[in-house]
Amino acid sequence: MTFNKAIVPAAETREEEFTVDELFISRTDKRGVIQSGNEVFRRVSGFEWDRLVGSPHKIVRNPDMPKAVFWLLWKTIQSGNPMVVYVKNLSASGRWYWVLAVVVPLADGYLSAHIKPTSPLFAQTKLLYAEILEAEATLLPEKSAELLLSRLAAMGFANYPEYAARVLEMELASRDLALGNTNATGTKFLGSVGSSLKAMNEKQADLMREFEALQSIPTNMRIIASRLEPSGGPISAISDNYKYASSEVSRRLEEFAGSENNLCQSMSQIVRDGLFLSAISRVMAQVQTYLSSEDNSAAVVDFNAERTSFAQVAAQFRQKAQAVMHNAEFASGELNIASGEIRRMMLGLDTIRVMGRVESGRLGAVGIGLAATIDQLDTRHASISNLLQNLMDLSAIIKTGIKTYQRHAGI
Repeated sequence: MTFNKAIVPAAETREEEFTVDELFISRTDKRGVIQSGNEVFRRVSGFEWDRLVGSPHKIVRNPDMPKAVFWLLWKTIQSGNPMVVYVKNLSASGRWYWVLAVVVPLADGYLSAHIKPTSPLFAQTKLLYAEILEAEATLLPEKSAELLLSRLAAMGFANYPEYAARVLEMELASRDLALGNTNATGTKFLGSVGSSLKAMNEKQADLMREFEALQSIPTNMRIIASRLEPSGGPISAISDNYKYASSEVSRRLEEFAGSENNLCQSMSQIVRDGLFLSAISRVMAQVQTYLSSEDNSAAVVDFNAERTSFAQVAAQFRQKAQAVMHNAEFASGELNIASGEIRRMMLGLDTIRVMGRVESGRLGAVGIGLAATIDQLDTRHASISNLLQNLMDLSAIIKTGIKTYQRHAGI
């Protein structure tokens, strides 16, 4: 991996003081012109109020930032969706400071809350930004954004929203740890449910691989039957019955875990959406509290109105999270039921498998090839059954976690 070698002023090699316990805000109109900010924003940016208010937010833009990031930012918030993004800003003195920005659309503009990033994913993202910055020198912003998304995919993120949700989860957990909030309900919930979702996606992929491997076995049985008996014999009948029954299981599995927007993926997406909305609500509520304790008497804006605005946004996202979490709880229950149904369908295949085992025993040494094929069925069936049980267990853990979080967090 190579890094950008752009020459920057000597002062820009120093970081502005911005501590993990601080929060700063900015509010802009639809054009990105600053309407307000708090004292931390003024201090860290190094600009006085008469320079900040009325200026485009790009007054603090750092040339070390890839164009791709801002292209994605504007595309997301202009479509009415919240955005979470790491940003390296430039202060009036030429120094730099990193923030994790949580940006939400308002009726008349955009509201941003900024926290100091400290998670391991932040370190990875800084390296990624350096790579994208150098590569995008000859690219249009849209093409640069495509490059960024492809790099995120290589890191295991299917899309930017999935990455953003993970970023916010990790940064809040890291901030809680740094501030001693080790019992924060949100942190515990995000950690347990996030790990369960990751495990569920892995088990889903393993399940489909196992069943794909199973599909060739009835054909092998048919080939063996053609060598051992006349057409229509018992082995042929067993292989035909198995093929028919397994096709029914395959159809159900496709709905469950194979097709686009399948049940497993849909449940994962619903849960992640709920986590994301809940985390945004939490950030906005923290900002509201922080503004109440901060001295903004020198500011040129009405901070009672600012606090009210953040309280309204926090309530709005809490309500959205509540609705999504209810859907997630229902979806996790549906996934548990579907896993159980497929396990019962596998019992029907087990009956046919046992018949094959009996027939191979009747054939003795002549049926050694059939016995080896049945051994493969034994292995695949056991693995599939275990994976389905794993998915049932994980969906139950997720459902319990959702209910617990709703009870303790009031969502």
